[in-house]
Amino acid sequence: MDQEIHEELLFARTLTTGSKGESIFDVLRDYFMEKAIPLSNIISAAVDGAPAMFGCYRGFISHLKQNVPGVFAIHCVILRQHLVAKNLSGRLHQSLQFVTNAVNKIRNNTLNSRLFGQLCEENDQNFN
Repeated sequence: MDQEIHEELLFARTLTTGSKGESIFDVLRDYFMEKAIPLSNIISAAVDGAPAMFGCYRGFISHLKQNVPGVFAIHCVILRQHLVAKNLSGRLHQSLQFVTNAVNKIRNNTLNSRLFGQLCEENDQNFN
């Protein structure tokens, strides 16, 4: 049976030459070269709406698409959710924070996740 392996890549580097799309792409490309990872392994990228990221000609995504033509670019919604949550009423924000903390506690511990999955199954609820 074939098993697919999915890896998430997270790294932080300082932009030494500026924050333009080309500079950002150069840092990413150099990191991939350093780790011997082909750029063709990138299948999607989520970015904010800043011109340096989504600019048609000189944005990060345009440089990425020149090197990986089939890459799928999407607009990240986390920033919008954060901005909305920041302006919620105190009570609603507190409720949202409670739910977020509960989800994180379940997901960050394999035993909690397994027990929560069993609880969902016992109550005929979908869990993934």
